[in-house]
Amino acid sequence: MVFKCQEDSFLKEFTSKVLKCEETKESIVDYGKITDFEGYQIVLENTILFPAGGGQPHDIGWLDNIEVLQVLRKGDEALHFTKEPLAIGTTVTQKIQWERRFDHMQQHSGQHLLSAILEKEYTLPTTSWWLGAEESYVELDASSVSEDVIRNVENRCNDLIRDAVPVNVKFCKANDPDLNEAHTRGLPKDCMDTIRIICIGDIDENMCCGTHVTNLSQLQVIKLLGTEPGKKGKIHLKFLVGNRVTKTFQHMLDREKALTALLKNEPNKHEELVLKIQKNLKTTNKSLQNVLTELAQFEVDRIKNSQPKPRYIFMCKKEATPDFNRVICKALEGDGMFLFLASSEPDKPKEGQILIQGPEEHCNKLGQQITELLKAKGAFKHGKFQGKAGDLSGLNKCKKLVEEYFANLK
Repeated sequence: MVFKCQEDSFLKEFTSKVLKCEETKESIVDYGKITDFEGYQIVLENTILFPAGGGQPHDIGWLDNIEVLQVLRKGDEALHFTKEPLAIGTTVTQKIQWERRFDHMQQHSGQHLLSAILEKEYTLPTTSWWLGAEESYVELDASSVSEDVIRNVENRCNDLIRDAVPVNVKFCKANDPDLNEAHTRGLPKDCMDTIRIICIGDIDENMCCGTHVTNLSQLQVIKLLGTEPGKKGKIHLKFLVGNRVTKTFQHMLDREKALTALLKNEPNKHEELVLKIQKNLKTTNKSLQNVLTELAQFEVDRIKNSQPKPRYIFMCKKEATPDFNRVICKALEGDGMFLFLASSEPDKPKEGQILIQGPEEHCNKLGQQITELLKAKGAFKHGKFQGKAGDLSGLNKCKKLVEEYFANLK
């Protein structure tokens, strides 16, 4: 069956009769994210809501005032997933969430154009593609694509967009000779009765079940974002089309304005200023490490020279780092003291690293209680514990626990 959305991709409202309404437990899949669903699947006489297929995600919309959360194709039926039932025989008004639909049309038609230019002009066939929530990619049967090719392909696609090349749809039967000229990466077997061919001028003919624009000018612009490694030696070429380009550009402008305010200089100086900040930070961190090493040694000397020699050390300094604590633990290893040292995360003060070290008898008595109070993850090994604490708010309870333990120890 050819659905109404495939006959007219720009139809935003349509009335149709309810043929089936059944309870269902199904997963909602949206841009790869899976959530559990329990509700109803509704079949209509026809639909303008596109069921997921051909690499294009499903539409969302409404049947009267009931929200459609997903549409899937099963044979020649489109299953509309809703939280509320509809009576069989009822005539409902379908409405589409147009912003999402048009975005998918732009990305999908843009992919057809991009894949055609890559294959015909650069012998780079597309083996699959992905339409994501923010950006998309075509998988190419190549291990790399040069920056010159990417730049030339982008310019060629945008030239054709500016030329307003028409995009038409042909409907063919399985034995139609027109199919010999059309490309496909494989259609489902139950889609072989009536086959749609998306024709972009004389540039490309491709069998496809998705929704598309009627003219390349509706794509507005295409932007190639570069490549990343794919599977089995292939490569992904990422791209944006139409409104996604302008939205991304606006996000970039917002970030640039924020950086300009923080750096107090014009945008063309950002790189220079950030490099300078990084260099200064590296120098500052090196100096800080030297100071912390000296401070750690000072603490070690103070502890070793204490009279009488302490049986335990409980230390949690604001300036402490995991390295600072490790220096102290290593220096006091073998002194027979029970050590507890903690350092917090700069951006998450309630979380941090803890070190516990000492005679096994003390670690066995105190270790599990301390790690439970601090929600710490890790394990004791040879009288030592090093791990992450999920909640440092229990430090005072831990300190009291250690103090009472040693006060009662004979």
